[in-house]
Amino acid sequence: MKKILITGSNGFLGSQLIDWCINKDYELFGLDRPTASFRNLLHYTEGQERFNKKSMKNKFGEKIEIKSNRENLTFLACDLKNSKLLEKIIQELKPNFIFHLGAQPNIIPSWENPTDTIETNVIGTINVFEPIKKGKLSTRVILACTSAEFGTTTELKRPLKETDPLLAIHPYGISKIAAELLSRQYYLNFGIESINLRFFNITGPRKVNDAASDFVRKVAQIELGLIEPIIEVGNLSPYRDILDVQDALSAIWLAATKGIPGEVYHICSGDKIQIRELLDIAISLSTKEIKVIENVQTKLRKIDEDIIIGDNSKFKSLLDWNKKIPIQDTLERMYNYWIDFYKKVGNK
Repeated sequence: MKKILITGSNGFLGSQLIDWCINKDYELFGLDRPTASFRNLLHYTEGQERFNKKSMKNKFGEKIEIKSNRENLTFLACDLKNSKLLEKIIQELKPNFIFHLGAQPNIIPSWENPTDTIETNVIGTINVFEPIKKGKLSTRVILACTSAEFGTTTELKRPLKETDPLLAIHPYGISKIAAELLSRQYYLNFGIESINLRFFNITGPRKVNDAASDFVRKVAQIELGLIEPIIEVGNLSPYRDILDVQDALSAIWLAATKGIPGEVYHICSGDKIQIRELLDIAISLSTKEIKVIENVQTKLRKIDEDIIIGDNSKFKSLLDWNKKIPIQDTLERMYNYWIDFYKKVGNK
């Protein structure tokens, strides 16, 4: 059976990709840090969220294996910075695909601890490619990149193309530029099939730490009476390009199976929506009167791009893909997810 390795498997996109692939004819291996929470994958772990060494089984000479309730799915506890263990895993598995989604994915922590961001996102990417190079493996790598790489390029005031300059304004964006360039050089110099996917804003159920999820979670908590009907927000003026995770997953799989090695593709809606409109839609889902307090200092970023929209014409024309899910439907699904979540756990 063909094999897929997904790094960052316990994260929002990684867990969704496992769901997408679980019924395909592949053996799946989900890799994440030993301390990672399985909150997004409880449906595969019989409800267990945390695992320690005692509960793990031996695999590749280490106690890193976590069995799932599906025959074709195994979880592996390995930090991307652990180059020796990652080399063992990749060279023994010989996966057909590696979806490299694992990263330190947030802007504010990248300012607070830039060293960890660079080590995880840059050195971690090297640690994924080196075993493929050394073992001469026929593995295709799909690398998660980001619109945060553009930075001040947003002053162009038009949808961003793959060929536009990358001028990131924070350590996170810089680290992903480096990872993208590393992917390209492993393709050019060593023939490793790599495809770079620049995601703009992907959201949906399970997502945390983006505007859409922050708003919807708060509204769900307010609806259930868990918190006061007040939402504190930062700057509501920027515009963003937001894509439903299900549309993103169809694009990821299409890129992996039919994309051209060495290429970069924008995975985005191609449309803009103001953050204020996102909040308005989220509030409309509740029956409660909700007060909004804007420009709260702790909610403001040091630098916040006014508008970020992607041009997805390259991906659409080459691979015949189109988004299908409107943002209203996305937010409703997210709202229902968090209502169910907070009914079970309360305000934890």
